[in-house]
Amino acid sequence: MIKLYREETSAEADAIEAEFRELILGYDRVILGPLKAEEMFGGRAMPVITNNERVVSGDEIGPYIRELEALMKSWQLFQGDSCYVDDDGESC
Repeated sequence: MIKLYREETSAEADAIEAEFRELILGYDRVILGPLKAEEMFGGRAMPVITNNERVVSGDEIGPYIRELEALMKSWQLFQGDSCYVDDDGESC
């Protein structure tokens, strides 16, 4: 399960949550204070995203969200009873 660890007030975390909502992506929000964040994540800057063993923060967040977008796009392509032809001409 994807978890977003964030401070109560954070424009960056608000933007991440907006992208998750746009992707229709399920996640848990965890509000942390600075002391608890330091205890859990050491020197990582907040916000922090975890997904199983993967932990991303700072400059890693943008590329990770792009990965999630690609995953969601692939997932949604095959959720119906239709057959699709992708950009490479491959069909299901």
